[in-house]
Amino acid sequence: MERGMTADQVLVALWRRKALVGAIAAAVFAVGAAVVMTRPSMYEASSVVRVEPQRPSEEMVQHTVSELIEQRLLTVRQELMARPVLEKAIQEMNLYPDIVSEKGIETAVAQMRKDLTIKVEGENAFELTYANRDPSVASQVANRLPAIFAEETLKLRQAQASRATQLFAEEMDAMSKSVSTWERRIAQFKVDHMGELPEQLEMNMRGLERVSHELQTKSEELRAAEARRSDLARARNAADSEAGRLEAAENGLTRELVAARTSWTEDHPEVKRLESELSAMSDKRKDAEGRMVVERQERSRAAELITSIQNEIKGLQNQAETFQKRLDSTPRWAHELGVMNRDYEIARTKYQSVVSRKVEAEIAEELEAKSSKSLFNVISPAGVPTIPARPDRFGGLLISFLIALGAGVLTGVVIEMRDDSIRDGNELRERLTLPVLAVVPNMQGKTEKRVLMPSSSARNGISSPTTLN
Repeated sequence: MERGMTADQVLVALWRRKALVGAIAAAVFAVGAAVVMTRPSMYEASSVVRVEPQRPSEEMVQHTVSELIEQRLLTVRQELMARPVLEKAIQEMNLYPDIVSEKGIETAVAQMRKDLTIKVEGENAFELTYANRDPSVASQVANRLPAIFAEETLKLRQAQASRATQLFAEEMDAMSKSVSTWERRIAQFKVDHMGELPEQLEMNMRGLERVSHELQTKSEELRAAEARRSDLARARNAADSEAGRLEAAENGLTRELVAARTSWTEDHPEVKRLESELSAMSDKRKDAEGRMVVERQERSRAAELITSIQNEIKGLQNQAETFQKRLDSTPRWAHELGVMNRDYEIARTKYQSVVSRKVEAEIAEELEAKSSKSLFNVISPAGVPTIPARPDRFGGLLISFLIALGAGVLTGVVIEMRDDSIRDGNELRERLTLPVLAVVPNMQGKTEKRVLMPSSSARNGISSPTTLN
């Protein structure tokens, strides 16, 4: 039966069972001390790494890696404990060989994460602490891990810079093809619409003005040629009449001369006169016929001239129509060419921008490679520890002692609370509702014997209760 106990009762109970409490406490302390003393010693080595700011700055060179190296401190713990870094360190330094051979590299990486502590210091530094049973191994790992982390980080940044350069190169090739396509389209468009382009508008207007002026001149020449042909036509009628009259007169004189010769000799004056008149009439007829031939030739030349002028006028009219068509078509082709030139300028601007960015990306990639050795600076390398950091044997022993003492006290209290024995009159009065008349003490100890000896009160006639009725 369990019951409540006061602090005094607890102390009395513990004292009464001091041997049992001591034995339990000693046994628990021995077990705890054995556990503390048999735990292997773990040595911790720490190194401090400072992240240097990038040089040159963004104002001088546009970096292709968007994340600043200083910002990586926000995730440095996750990146340092990532598998690539830890696995490389395990393989390079032959860490956890038993775990690797028995359980695999994953378990070894997990164990190394437990032994590794990362702490960010300030705005541009972090502290790396590694624990191992071998102090020299702890020091080597603490010094090597920042270098591996720097190599992996720089390899990643260089890969990002290289991908950016490759991306710009591919984009530049695509934009170059686009620009070339637009150039060919514009060139072919100009060839297909030669003479109707906006830059030829002024030339076409001047050509139209020139053709109009020439048309006016040729029209005047045509009017003059037609007037000349009319005059020649009227002169031809007159020439034809004169030549016919002279020919008729010549024929009459010839007949008279033939008749005279039949009547007279050649020396006759009448024959002489007729021969002289016939000769003069023949010369006049020939002269009239010559003039008639000349006039006919002039009329032919006038007709040819009129035909030539008419052909020239027709050609000039065709030229004027051509120039007018070009002028009429120029606004439409100007709009289409303007749209094509606009798209071409956009493509060319993009191409120039991509070329500029590619050059900057190449420069940034070179700078990433050149500045790789100065981004991470170990300002406090790890030394070989001489004192183990874990376990804290004094603290462990103290905790074992407290646990052992608590176990002993708890055991004594529990046993006391489950003990139904009545040891004094007070317990008897508490547990029984009947009045207590006398208490028989325990007669085994010396104290109890001294109690049974007559006291001063007995000698004065007062008896002490010795029996329990």
